[in-house]
Amino acid sequence: MKELSISTVLALHALHMMARKAKPVSANEIRRASGFAMAQVKRVLKKLKNAVLVKSRSGQGYVLARAPGEISLEEVVQAQGEAQAPKAPCGGDFEACASRATCILAPLCRTAESSFQETLRSFTLADLEDLPTSLPNCVDPHLKPSRSLEAS
Repeated sequence: MKELSISTVLALHALHMMARKAKPVSANEIRRASGFAMAQVKRVLKKLKNAVLVKSRSGQGYVLARAPGEISLEEVVQAQGEAQAPKAPCGGDFEACASRATCILAPLCRTAESSFQETLRSFTLADLEDLPTSLPNCVDPHLKPSRSLEAS
């Protein structure tokens, strides 16, 4: 499986919080719940806003721009601009591979890339709705959120 960038992981945390709460979520709430630095949170939120995945409510925080079932993981990855190629000697980018006509891994890379893109398109925020926001982030699972936002 391809790796998701730290920014994408943080974006998913932020979007998950917004999907679970009935009111806007502030950057500080996201920082506390995810354990990421404020500068990182703000960069990710800016990219999500530029991709029209979230809207900011002046002085209140951020809300989803669309229903959770309408926001795919593919859009989140694209918003962060950091999709990574499959692990292969050439990086797995079939279209950019200079030796793709003779590479033994070409069919595997092409199929893996296609399957990965389909998974990104089909997985939405709605698939995360039943998960608690207090789960640790997968970048550093030992980093605990400063407080649970389940009751917020």
